[in-house]
Amino acid sequence: MTATSQQSDLSWKQELILAKKIYKERSIKDNSITKRLSLIRSAALLNAAVTRQPGNEKFKQSLKDFCSDLLKTVGAKILEADLLNIAEQVKQMATEMREEAKESLKMLKKIPYDVPKDEEKPLEKEKIESMKTIQKQVTLQYKNIMKYVSVRCEDIMGNPPCKYSITGMGSLARCEITPYSDFEHIILLEEGAQEKDNYPEVLEYFRWFSVVFQTIIINLQETIIPSVAIPSFKHVTEPGEKEFFDAYTKRGISFDWIKPYACHFPLGRMEKTNKKPWTTEFIKPVSEMLTYLDKDEDLRNGYNIPNVIITTSPVYGDKQIHQQFCKGVKDVLRSDKRSSDERVLQQLDEDLKNFDTFNSLGALAVGSTCDIKRLVYRTSTLFISALGRLNSIDDGSSFAIIDQLNNNNIIDEQTAHLLSYAIAVSCQVRMMVYIEKESQDDDFGEEQLYDASNNKVYANLVDTFGERSMMDYFAIAYNLQKVLRDENILSNSKFNITLKPIDKFKMLHMLELHNRTMIEWKCYLQEERSSKLSKDDMWIRYYVAQMYCLMHQPRESLLMLEWFEEYDTEDPLLKAKVMRYKARCLNELDRFQEALQFIGRAKCEVLNLNLSDSDKYILRSDLARISGQCRYALKEFQRSMDEWVESSVYINRADQLDVARKEIYKAGCFQFIALCLYEIGEYDAAINETKKRLRIYEQYNAAVKAKCSCYDLLGLCHLEKSEYEKSLHCFQTKLDLSLQFVPSEEQNADEDIKKARASIQLCQMMLTLKC
Repeated sequence: MTATSQQSDLSWKQELILAKKIYKERSIKDNSITKRLSLIRSAALLNAAVTRQPGNEKFKQSLKDFCSDLLKTVGAKILEADLLNIAEQVKQMATEMREEAKESLKMLKKIPYDVPKDEEKPLEKEKIESMKTIQKQVTLQYKNIMKYVSVRCEDIMGNPPCKYSITGMGSLARCEITPYSDFEHIILLEEGAQEKDNYPEVLEYFRWFSVVFQTIIINLQETIIPSVAIPSFKHVTEPGEKEFFDAYTKRGISFDWIKPYACHFPLGRMEKTNKKPWTTEFIKPVSEMLTYLDKDEDLRNGYNIPNVIITTSPVYGDKQIHQQFCKGVKDVLRSDKRSSDERVLQQLDEDLKNFDTFNSLGALAVGSTCDIKRLVYRTSTLFISALGRLNSIDDGSSFAIIDQLNNNNIIDEQTAHLLSYAIAVSCQVRMMVYIEKESQDDDFGEEQLYDASNNKVYANLVDTFGERSMMDYFAIAYNLQKVLRDENILSNSKFNITLKPIDKFKMLHMLELHNRTMIEWKCYLQEERSSKLSKDDMWIRYYVAQMYCLMHQPRESLLMLEWFEEYDTEDPLLKAKVMRYKARCLNELDRFQEALQFIGRAKCEVLNLNLSDSDKYILRSDLARISGQCRYALKEFQRSMDEWVESSVYINRADQLDVARKEIYKAGCFQFIALCLYEIGEYDAAINETKKRLRIYEQYNAAVKAKCSCYDLLGLCHLEKSEYEKSLHCFQTKLDLSLQFVPSEEQNADEDIKKARASIQLCQMMLTLKC
């Protein structure tokens, strides 16, 4: 361990002990709401200390003392109860659940890509039934764990003052829980409890019940510190800064976050904010809990409460109370179905933008990791859930919703099979990632990538889960989202999905399975079809042409792209994409003047194409980028800069791209602008542009090699300005970064490392001469 890391570690320990002391003292002095919050935060901090130093007996004793003090504070009937021992029992139950799930997942077979047609559907059905069984098994075990904790809390707190139901929400209610998921839940009280004189005492009982419950769960040491929203650990002072990150605690069974946008647990939102100066609680009698379904109340709270409490499942307590609540939910939704449907459609519209399959896959190209829950799980389950709501299907399970849609003749057998298969794959993927990491960690891929051209996220996806499963999943999810974008389909309800050859080529392209695309293309050419090419046939040829270009075979790509000019396509988007790749191929073949002439013509044609503004901006940006590359190669540096500035402006206007993709793209523009400035001797300006690029790369954890190129150009600029110490620092930083990722046996042959070492020697020599 270095001196710097020792100092950082010591500072962390001191801050942790101080925070623990502060929150424990607050819990003694504060009012009932903030006291509960302070106790929960104290529990999280004390467990964090034990996690970081498991051999520290003082920390262990502090945690034990805290648990004893907690029982006195909450007015427990059994003061000698051992909350740590209860947590240990829960750990054992969780371990058994996880081991069983792990073994069950191992039994799942990968479906071969080239499986014979008659074997395809039986294998898919086998996977569907297997995942249904695994999900039911995990859901039952998870409920039993929470039931065990509930019983122990009831024993500790004494007889409850009224009947109640601990009711699960989220993935537990949908029977899609994982062995590492949060426990989102509410406490329903029997109707009429609010009219009794002792109602304030009833509420206090269940509030402290929840504090004890949450403390036991926190004692599992799977609750990350940010989830309890400790202000002193935020460290956020400027927009864009990142919040405190708990790198020690493996996130597993815990409560929902205490932050205002979460709070899906009984104590709810305990802290007010400037925009929402009120608190929210989920310990209520049935009728009062149902008020959260009111449209105005939903907008007031503004963190998706109705969508969460609509789908629930009983965990412990009086089942009749839960049944009464479910009936109340149905009645509320039926009484104002139009308003309910409007909210579903509004949410659906947002989800179709935020979880667009094509954009989500495209975003993988700019990062070394992906959010597996966002990429795979939510791109299907969110939309099945919406279909259930729109068709008044009460069961929250995605599998059950699909079966009911089929039974109601809204979808046919084949569509039901495809959607069920997509859900099976999505549940398998999410659970496998969590179990492999032993944590609810959605990041899939490498933590840090050295070279963006060697991004293995796509390869890791298909290697881990199978080419066939990944291709089919995204094809089904894409077609489902495409259906839901059609307003006529939604108004008529009925729809069906079929997978066509174009879907296969589209997803092979998105997953960068180029060799597989080549095999499919050869098979496709051998099939008999009409002499007149369909729209799908045209797009398939485009994907193959694109594949050749991406495989660095520009001549083959150009031959196919020029064929489109002879066979005039009426599809404006296809025409635009063909233009872009033809310009790219001409550039890669060093036919710069031809490329520039073609780009000039293409820019004019784009304006007349019937495309969305966003598509036009993306195309104009790409054409300007390729033009900038051509002019840089021709040493037309000023004109090249103009093109790169234009490219940056257009990409900023493309609404369909997320912020990360825009920023990484703009960083590439800054790179060439800086190179042009360097070539014309504008070194200070080049340094400014390069620093802008480096800031983006740091913010979005870009590939290390991209950062190295920034330090290389900075070093060159400072060298030209005779600022040898600054130049030396930049080249040394580049070298240090490279040495961390290039294997030792390859370092002497690596061109970037050799160049950095030579630059360092030059700077050292110049400094010696200067002295």
